[in-house]
Amino acid sequence: MKNTPKQFRLSPQGAMIAIVSAAFANPALANTGKVDFAVGNITVTGLDGRGRALVKGTEVKTGDKIVSSLDGRAQIRFSDGAYVSLQPNTEFDIQEYRYSGKTDGSESALFGLFKGAMRTVTGFVGRANKSRYKITTATATIGIRGTGGLISIGGDGSTLVTGSSGIWTLTNKGGTIDIPAGTAGFAGANVNVPPKPVDVGPVVPPAQSIPQRLVPPTTIVQGDVVSALGTPTSLFTLLTSGPGYAVGDAGAGGGPNSLTTFTPSNSVPAVAIFDPSGRLVEFTNSAIGAAPTVTTLAGTHNEFGTDGVLAWDRWTGNVAVTVGTTATVTTFGPNQGLHTVVGLPTPVASMPLSGQFTYSLLGATSPTFTSGATAPGTFSGTLVGDFTTHTVGLNMSVTMPTSTTTSLVYNAVTTGFQIGGPNVGSQLTIALGTSGFSGVIPTTAGLAGANCNSGSCTTNISGGFAGTGATHAGFVYQINDPGAGNVISGAAAFKR
Repeated sequence: MKNTPKQFRLSPQGAMIAIVSAAFANPALANTGKVDFAVGNITVTGLDGRGRALVKGTEVKTGDKIVSSLDGRAQIRFSDGAYVSLQPNTEFDIQEYRYSGKTDGSESALFGLFKGAMRTVTGFVGRANKSRYKITTATATIGIRGTGGLISIGGDGSTLVTGSSGIWTLTNKGGTIDIPAGTAGFAGANVNVPPKPVDVGPVVPPAQSIPQRLVPPTTIVQGDVVSALGTPTSLFTLLTSGPGYAVGDAGAGGGPNSLTTFTPSNSVPAVAIFDPSGRLVEFTNSAIGAAPTVTTLAGTHNEFGTDGVLAWDRWTGNVAVTVGTTATVTTFGPNQGLHTVVGLPTPVASMPLSGQFTYSLLGATSPTFTSGATAPGTFSGTLVGDFTTHTVGLNMSVTMPTSTTTSLVYNAVTTGFQIGGPNVGSQLTIALGTSGFSGVIPTTAGLAGANCNSGSCTTNISGGFAGTGATHAGFVYQINDPGAGNVISGAAAFKR
């Protein structure tokens, strides 16, 4: 597992509402894509010339041609973690897709877009072999040195592209231009005229309204929040992709440096990418003077929750961390996990100046041993923000199974970190002028066999407040029990 120190950081790179979701690592689905959701009239035609309806769960592969009608939308996730989201009135081809589960030089992801619009996010193929991830149109070829973008085709066949991270390329017979994150490029109908930068990027067409009487009843469940038509939605506004987020993760290593923290002084805002259900699938951390770190969650959503202000998740399977041009992939087993919490941090000007507020548990991931020795456990806790004294109080308890009949209970209690101020006792804090908090809490354990004497057990906390007026608080944590050789990770979200 990676054990690279990271900090809960934000990034100023491009803004795109990326439509992505969790990639899967099932070997039976290698070299294929699978439809995450589809709504409206969409058909897929294979190499045999036979057409069929494209619906949720449909498998697609090399040679398939997909056409959406005026009310059709679909999202396809490929086995390397790449995604495409097809918009209404779109024609899309899978020209060649190969991914055997490893990046050995044989991989490829070559697509065609000849009408309409699509969003795309690259997977392992685009990261490991950028020359083998391309999208062709009638007037240009789009290459990748980034992670996601929005592409549309004009009525005359012209190509318009906006990137969200890194740099995309746009090429025709007249030449090539780079498209940095947050900018747009245009290739006209005359393929001999070089592409050029433009001020306005593609615009996705609005969804078609559908009479309520045609909508059958449905059950909405956590982790698969969809409308009655199968379109991901929510009873509240979901988090959407873009810059300015605070993202924390825990579980990738065995010590406090595997945690992250809100708004550290040595980094710039981070870009977070979410799927249609509001689940985090990629984030980019950028420390000042260092290469960006892109974390791609291309595994499985084991647990997920959000209320539109904070989202929390536990991932298993593949997690790729790319620093500059070097990618490292860590695979988490079913009893392990990369735990994340993400939200827009409370602006400093919106932080309360006085008063004490109690925050109740909104949701949490099931804590896991870093070793994956036993099944995940349970979390409970409360948090108090005292904005008069500028401190945070936390009382949390984590119960971990040690066998089929016994459990180990860790209790971490503190009367306060300081919020953005000087150190309080043994508590570690961050710089002034932020909404974040972090620290180390002495921890006890309720079972002989955990060596928590003399303060040897600790819980590392890293998080901050989110929402206007600090309505929410979230953090990631790691419990360190060196006597028993245990490291436990998790994430939690609170609301007042």
